[in-house]
Amino acid sequence: MIKLFHVTKKYGRDDRALDNVSLHLEKGDFAFLTGHSGAGKSTLMRLLFAAEKPTDGQVIVAGHNVGRLSAGSIPVLRRNIGVVFQDFKLLPRRTVFENVAFTLQILGRPKQEIQDRVRTILRQVGLSHKSKALPQRMSGGEQQRVAIARALVNEPLVLLADEPTGNLDASLAMEIMRLLEATNARGTTVLVATHDLRLVEALGKRVITLENGRIKADQK
Repeated sequence: MIKLFHVTKKYGRDDRALDNVSLHLEKGDFAFLTGHSGAGKSTLMRLLFAAEKPTDGQVIVAGHNVGRLSAGSIPVLRRNIGVVFQDFKLLPRRTVFENVAFTLQILGRPKQEIQDRVRTILRQVGLSHKSKALPQRMSGGEQQRVAIARALVNEPLVLLADEPTGNLDASLAMEIMRLLEATNARGTTVLVATHDLRLVEALGKRVITLENGRIKADQK
């Protein structure tokens, strides 16, 4: 589902954010990507949803070679990927329902399908009662659940979460991780970038550790 072959990403001549990284996640895997700030976690995640292209090597996601995608083909890849960011990136003037529906509207899905899918995913993340609320009137944990619902409403093959619990306290962070575990149990491949080692240890999943742009350890 996710394959990296000898991937290097440079910014300028000597700045290597990633250096000869090879990695393989099968369909249905759940893994954490850890490492100190600047280790290359966010760069690797950005490569996976084609926000960046590798300088060298190959990045394959859901059968797509990211380095060879034309600009017009990137949306096709992203239909198979859900992305959750630390800062949520919710639309402040749209309700919870409208934020989650937005992805499906862009894809031109029928109105009834959108209604049904959004209701279903909001129920799964425990936010049915907040469907008409605006994001700024919600807690951080609730906003993150909205972001997860938006990432999952299209039933992606892959879910990427970049520091999804960075702004949350310990109990809310674990709540979010349980949602991601439930998503994984339904067959979605999940990769979570985080620096929260206590959270990583609590869940007991595969842990891929980056250091200075290289894979230092890969513990299953």
